[in-house]
Amino acid sequence: MTVANDPTGRPGGARNWPSTVVRALVVALVISAEVYLIIVTGDRYNPSNHFSYFTILSNVFAAVLFAVSLVRPIPDAVRGAAVTFLLLTGVVANTLLLNVDVQTPAYANIVLHMVVPILVLVDWLIAPPRTRLTTKHLVAWMLIPIAYLVYSLIRGALVDWYPYPFLDPREQGYGMVAVMSVVVAVAFGACAALVIWSGNRLQRRLRDAAGESVSEVSEPG
Repeated sequence: MTVANDPTGRPGGARNWPSTVVRALVVALVISAEVYLIIVTGDRYNPSNHFSYFTILSNVFAAVLFAVSLVRPIPDAVRGAAVTFLLLTGVVANTLLLNVDVQTPAYANIVLHMVVPILVLVDWLIAPPRTRLTTKHLVAWMLIPIAYLVYSLIRGALVDWYPYPFLDPREQGYGMVAVMSVVVAVAFGACAALVIWSGNRLQRRLRDAAGESVSEVSEPG
């Protein structure tokens, strides 16, 4: 069973203020970017299309999760998923979509594709999970982008609109969509592996450090 991540972020209830600040900043940035997009888009704003972007879904998910984490514990595995989704968002946006005109206003583009992914990774490093993550978590996390792919292709065929060029079969065919989907899946696997490895490694270091502190205190003077 995965133990929930304490919102204080540290054993004994001492609040991890750096993590608290980062999480609050993520929430504020995502809200500001969303409001900015709605205002700038104006009459062209289409909620169903807007929330069909993986970028939007991953950022909103992280913002909601971090907002909750400020007042109550959240599962390590769920936070790990949020970090992985946003790392994938950053990687794809800055590789596959780097030279593609996605018509995203500069502020929102920078915040959602660069700043927030970096901040959630920083939070993961300064407030690592307290429970060990395994490949089972990677497989579980992978189900979300797979479901997103299926949703995007089915919805795209119905409404004649696709969120990303590499998911659009109208010009390149389903064969190329399949190839690009595999590429993204590999990238996701790499991101998930990095999150799991770093989380477990930092968790061990904290546990060892805590053990050494207890030993020093218990030693007779």
